[in-house]
Amino acid sequence: MVRVWFQNNFIYQLNTSKALFFNNNIVKSIVASSLAIVPFAIIRALLLVCSVISGYVGWHAFALWLDQLQQTLMDFMPILMNAFMALHWAIRNRRSVTHFLTVNICSLLFISRAISNDRLFFLDISIPIALFSGIIVNYCLDRFIGQVDKQLGAQTKNIKNTVLFFFSIFTISFCTFVMSFLAHHLFSLVPGYIENALQHSYPQTFSTGLLYIVLRCIPWFFGLHGYFLFYDIDANFLAEAQANIAAWHAGHADLNILSPEFYNIWCTIGGTGSTLSMLLCIIFTKNSSHRHIIGPSVPLAIFNINEPLIFGLPIVMNPVLIIPFILVPAVSYIIAYTATAWHLVPAISVAVNWSVPPIISTWIGTNGSIAAIILNFIIIAVGMLIYAPFLQRWTISKKNNQQQHLFLPPTNLELMPNHRKLKDEKEYMEALDHVHQLQSSGHFILYFQPQVRLSDRRIIGMEALIRHKDNDGKISPPVFLQYYDRLNAMPDIDFWVMEQAVSYLRQHLSHNTGMTLSVNVSPQTLVDKRLFNVISRILSEPLPAGWELEIEITESQAVNAPEQVAEVLAQLKLRGIKIALDDFGAGYSTLNYLTRYPLDKIKLDRSLVIGLGKKGGLQFLRQVTKLCQITECHVVIEGVETEDELRQILIEGVETEDEMALVRSAGIELAQGFLFWRPLPIDEICKVLEKNNASKEAQDQEQH
Repeated sequence: MVRVWFQNNFIYQLNTSKALFFNNNIVKSIVASSLAIVPFAIIRALLLVCSVISGYVGWHAFALWLDQLQQTLMDFMPILMNAFMALHWAIRNRRSVTHFLTVNICSLLFISRAISNDRLFFLDISIPIALFSGIIVNYCLDRFIGQVDKQLGAQTKNIKNTVLFFFSIFTISFCTFVMSFLAHHLFSLVPGYIENALQHSYPQTFSTGLLYIVLRCIPWFFGLHGYFLFYDIDANFLAEAQANIAAWHAGHADLNILSPEFYNIWCTIGGTGSTLSMLLCIIFTKNSSHRHIIGPSVPLAIFNINEPLIFGLPIVMNPVLIIPFILVPAVSYIIAYTATAWHLVPAISVAVNWSVPPIISTWIGTNGSIAAIILNFIIIAVGMLIYAPFLQRWTISKKNNQQQHLFLPPTNLELMPNHRKLKDEKEYMEALDHVHQLQSSGHFILYFQPQVRLSDRRIIGMEALIRHKDNDGKISPPVFLQYYDRLNAMPDIDFWVMEQAVSYLRQHLSHNTGMTLSVNVSPQTLVDKRLFNVISRILSEPLPAGWELEIEITESQAVNAPEQVAEVLAQLKLRGIKIALDDFGAGYSTLNYLTRYPLDKIKLDRSLVIGLGKKGGLQFLRQVTKLCQITECHVVIEGVETEDELRQILIEGVETEDEMALVRSAGIELAQGFLFWRPLPIDEICKVLEKNNASKEAQDQEQH
């Protein structure tokens, strides 16, 4: 019973929390920016390796030049990370890359200048400041743009640009003020204590040393190099260690156990996490599924560079492998500290750069101690024993394809903007340009296309259709809707059409009765939270007598939330609104729509009319019609352009006086197309309805 509860509740909650955590925008942007600077980090590390080697062989000038070059790369990494965070956030959320990059870089430089008085303040930015600035700026900017889009809509682009411009300035100013306030005044809140803690935050005891190594490993879960985050602390730590070694040589102090060299030699064998042990596990495991990582990892691991291994397996965002990644250095620390304290191995008495290969660095740092070399091998072996079961567990999970398993990293992070992402961004920007051109070159208007009852060719309704009229009077068909769809702005278009159509109805068409006004609504609009507010507003006054409002689901677009759409349509039905399915037989149509949605009308796509000329086309159309009749919906055939097409629909091309009488038996009740009426502006529609009403009255008088 307890096991069942554990599986159904505890593990479920952990999986849910894991999914929410991994799919968080902030987490994704941090990991993505960390991954993006990996090439720079590797190049910088290799430059340092070359600098150290050059120094050992006596090329001191060249070694200094390489060291300065790697330091310059190090100085620029925070700016690069901040820029990549902005790039990732903008592309993932379909925002303007230029806008996000500009605001982020400006904010970061302003913050740096407010904190630092140095002339080269832009080279004095730390990784934590770059991350914190990126998170705050991106979050604020994204939320505000979302609110502007929601409140101002797609028809006020110039106003939106103005508002966003001033908010961008506000964001830069706000973030600069907050960061500078924290930097200059936080220490004064707790006088002396915080500043003293930061100046002496490097480890000095066994417990603080253990905490130090754990804290340096944890950030790698997000792809953040602990060395970059602890850079200022490590600089003080290194200066303290070098001073202690110098004092020991002079006979003025005892040699400390803890130093940067201690961690480099004993706890970062092959790189942070002592990943040389992991790499050896993979090498010595037959048929390992991770052998593909050996090639790029081994040459760099010799110099304690492990980015290919960390991002290639990956260890980043991997709930299983991050455990030994932290545990192995911690165990190595305990073993090495105990052995040194018990004088089994000598303390590190020679400064050794972290890029010196394992074993060699141990030999140099301990002045050639054989015991230290043996301990080095023991620590590597212990690390392999710890890594092995975790690698095996992860391999089993992957083979079983347990994509939602608690112990698997997410597979859909899409951390970096790949080719498809860049293509999406290009299309998004092109859509923005087209929308801007539309709004600056003209305005939108409505046309109306009548729906005709085939039995007597009377107009029983009309569909409102959006058009664009430029400043020269040219009317464009709705091909521009693709740009609004690309911008996720279809709800704004649909709401405008709905409000304008009902307004036209009240102003110009109210004297006509017994008719239906149809408006197209995209799936985006049906799940928009503003829908019912708009419906309530336009129906705050009853429609003219005899009129009904009908919403046509634009079925040629995919419905991504069918359950939610079905619920929304049911609520619309309760408000007296008719529901029609548009373009049935094309696009994303499924038979499931006929039973899932509460439909009143089904509009058959023109593709079925075009298919009448093919063998079996007519029979297929009749079968589709019969299928639609099962749902007790009215059937409309769209796109009828010629008499021949109409005749085929009715009685398979045979002309008789009774062809209209066969309409009902064929199941086709209503039609819409150029054969009857093209889409017309409101003034011409009024004339058409007057003639239609006059003809109807004349027929009624003849019948009497």
